[in-house]
Amino acid sequence: MGNRKRIAVLTTGRQDYGVLRSTVHSMHNDPELDMRLWVGGMHLKERFGTSRDLIHSEGIPIAQELDFLGEPPNPIEDSSRAMTMVGNVLASEFPDALLLVGDRSETLAAGMAATLATVPIIHLHGGEETEGAIDNAMRHALTKLSHLHLVSHPSYGKRVEQMGEDPENVVVVGAPGLDNRFRDDLPSVNELEDFLGLRLDDPVVLVTVHPTTLGLKDPVSEVMAVSNAMDKVEATYVVTLPNSDAGGAAIRDYWINWSKDRENVSLKEVLGARRYWSLLNYTKVMLGNSSSGMLEGPSAGANVINVGDRQFGRLRNSRIRDVGVNSAEITNLLEEAIQKDWLLEDEMEDWDFDKRSVSQRIIEAIGKWNIDEARHARECQNPINYLINSYYENWLYGLEKLLVEKDLVTEKELESGKSEKLIDEYSVPGAKRVREILASGCPAEVDDSRLPVFKYGQQVKVCNNHPIGHTRMP
Repeated sequence: MGNRKRIAVLTTGRQDYGVLRSTVHSMHNDPELDMRLWVGGMHLKERFGTSRDLIHSEGIPIAQELDFLGEPPNPIEDSSRAMTMVGNVLASEFPDALLLVGDRSETLAAGMAATLATVPIIHLHGGEETEGAIDNAMRHALTKLSHLHLVSHPSYGKRVEQMGEDPENVVVVGAPGLDNRFRDDLPSVNELEDFLGLRLDDPVVLVTVHPTTLGLKDPVSEVMAVSNAMDKVEATYVVTLPNSDAGGAAIRDYWINWSKDRENVSLKEVLGARRYWSLLNYTKVMLGNSSSGMLEGPSAGANVINVGDRQFGRLRNSRIRDVGVNSAEITNLLEEAIQKDWLLEDEMEDWDFDKRSVSQRIIEAIGKWNIDEARHARECQNPINYLINSYYENWLYGLEKLLVEKDLVTEKELESGKSEKLIDEYSVPGAKRVREILASGCPAEVDDSRLPVFKYGQQVKVCNNHPIGHTRMP
């Protein structure tokens, strides 16, 4: 590990890798971090599209493959296997922290394993509400196991604090999935049409229906109401198949049978983040009950028809309309959504804190430098100034130098004492918390398989060879 922070990142399927992708790439390219990507669950299963191959194609090394998802999926057994497998790799790699996103059962199992292994947890997207899904309970349970909470919106940050978490460990970073807006590798419309097997004639409607995991609702009744409305409204429909939650297999079978011989429908298991975000650029309406309709869809300019209670409790803007499991009501809303834009002016600004990507804010929240780099920054100044300055003046010099080097502040901001950016997303520890942080220390171990040259108590001669940087030699 050396002086680099080792951060393990768990992704269990396409549903969370789209959220994690920009952060994974930023961590992989950051010389101060040793990012270990653990890939498991639906990523490894052929019937879910073997989305692991998409990660390979992006040049991201996979440190661990965790095949904990059974056939057919069983949430209890799968979560049990996930906890065991994650616990084993935590013991073998022992990262400084484990980064988890969201609320799936296998993610909570990984959180339990990390808690028992005393590995700190960094949690993305805590504080959100989905009262129509069992995910809600798992998300909040994971929040209570976590140590650093990186939330997507100030409202969600307040909820995490209301759950008893230390406000100084809650940081509003934004929604990392929106970083896909900045990608320059999205496929063209012709490439999309070749992949989908149909022309993307306007209007394009993107449909995703997942099972509602709370209540006694029949998942087929929900998908039937949606498909009946689709039969009555002329459009180009792209349907993505559901996840592995209970009830997902019934929805999958229904779509496969329904879509046969419908020339205006493309049914796909996996789009991948590139195709998904490219498709959003041509999508007029999102239809179904996916969490992507709560944020990614509106940010890309699509109207969203949210069916049923699965996403009840999440923040909404005017582009999102809720409707019950009623075919006639869905039909009416679908016709309206195709005809006009529902968004009120400037309503998405709450999600765009500044021009930096969310992954940059996540890297900053995790920590930009280690104790050795801070020491070096203090000691690399002019020797005369180092001797003249007080102890705390040398600390301040090193701190200011690193803040500028890491693009956390500018020289102008240091001179004026005023920030040029919005600062609501930063967590500033109070005096008490600073004392706790300093008192807790940090690991100083360096992995090295070589045998020691000297023995404890042995006398040695030290050469004065004028080393550059810090040395503890007399």
